Amino acid sequence: MPKTTTTTTDTTGPNNVKYVYYHEGGVPGRRPVLTGEDAKPTFTELPRIDLGRLYSTELADHRALSSEIDAAFRDVGFFYATNHGVDKSVVDDMFSAMHRYFDLPLDVKMEAHSRQNRKFRGYEPLFSTKLDPTTRGDLKEGFLMGEDALDAEQCAPGSAIAAQQAEAAANSNTARNQWPGHADAQFWRAAVYRYWAALRQLSARLLRVFALALDLPEDAFEAVTRFPITNIRALHYPPQTRDEDVGIGAHTDFVFFTLLCQQETAVPALEVLNQNGVWVPAKPDRDAFVVNIGDFLKFLTGGYWQSTVHRVRNMTGEERYSVPFFYSPDEAGVVSVLERFREEGKEYEEFTAGEYFEKRLQIDRRTADGDGGGEEELRSQRAY
Repeated sequence: MPKTTTTTTDTTGPNNVKYVYYHEGGVPGRRPVLTGEDAKPTFTELPRIDLGRLYSTELADHRALSSEIDAAFRDVGFFYATNHGVDKSVVDDMFSAMHRYFDLPLDVKMEAHSRQNRKFRGYEPLFSTKLDPTTRGDLKEGFLMGEDALDAEQCAPGSAIAAQQAEAAANSNTARNQWPGHADAQFWRAAVYRYWAALRQLSARLLRVFALALDLPEDAFEAVTRFPITNIRALHYPPQTRDEDVGIGAHTDFVFFTLLCQQETAVPALEVLNQNGVWVPAKPDRDAFVVNIGDFLKFLTGGYWQSTVHRVRNMTGEERYSVPFFYSPDEAGVVSVLERFREEGKEYEEFTAGEYFEKRLQIDRRTADGDGGGEEELRSQRAY
């Protein structure tokens, strides 16, 4: 999930240095745009990592894979995951369902408006979020779902987490997710949950290798991921016609990590900010997931791993669809800096994932105008 960060550029700094300015959770910061002899060694493209060894039964294979992941997270914070084991049909079906869902009449989608839901789950109209307050809002529409012990699909009989979810359900009487009720939208829930199940399994495997990359036992994070916070956000970005617009403002994700799949477009829309203040395009590849860590893992590692700023500007001239899957600790999972990264005598903050998550959600949603709007913009793009 995104953590608010706004970005602009200016040339009024000392010695006429150009800066990228941003805010992370209301705290202003800036990064100089470095060129020529001033440029630092930094990434100019995202690394690619073959995840085939993830399915090996040999610990040595997992350790070798973890070494590559460690380097990617230290230097970039992002990588392309290839050979990831998720069946192509699962991905294709999800994108087909997204096209079908976002093509529904606006009044059908608005039946599950996210502002009706305490967790902001459901349909997000155009401009209903605004991560960059200098813009009119994020030029996208979306649908958000997440962990919900009352959704039967998340508590399948015989599943490894069924007992924990049943316990959570017993302590809750309010659904967290909001699903469309219109007959024309009944396909949507099943499509989303097929994708959710595949990505949740992949995420659990990845987290074990991430633990190895931090010199921890493979099961080190299992205690805080018995019923993890998981979210899917299906997104549709209409083509930008104004340069001052942004699909989603520059941000870091406030999760453990994100798995993103992008529908291919001729021109990349996702951009990642490197240490020289340069936006690096993340070219779409339907056969790979873009993996990036979020603020929880950056915090756990004392900044050793990078939670890297990124944004979307859909200057492709095409309709763009993408679907990030966010994976975080349990709500009650305590997040604190690992002993390996602590300095003697220094005090470190501790918090639960749920507390931090709720705080960030409330701040991000307050940056928007309230009801989204943008219906005419969408109607001008397509016929409903």
